[in-house]
Amino acid sequence: MAKNNQEEPLTAGYPRIEKLVETEEFDAVNKSFGESFEELQKVAKKKSGLGPGKAAKKAMRAYELTMDLFKELLKLKYQMMEVLKKETGKP
Repeated sequence: MAKNNQEEPLTAGYPRIEKLVETEEFDAVNKSFGESFEELQKVAKKKSGLGPGKAAKKAMRAYELTMDLFKELLKLKYQMMEVLKKETGKP
């Protein structure tokens, strides 16, 4: 339902992700992911048992997959923009 008699924009249910892809302002995400990834690397390298190291490696893989997803979303965004340009005849 609309708030204050204004229509809410259509969303796929991930407004923060959509905003990131739309604005391409990934600086904060890159910084946060980079710092966390470095910490996970330290945990993964320690020989303090299989549990923490294995979990850290899984988390690192999840970060890598998330960044791959962002790249793919940006790629799709640019493909869609190209299609729209061709359909509207704008250069």
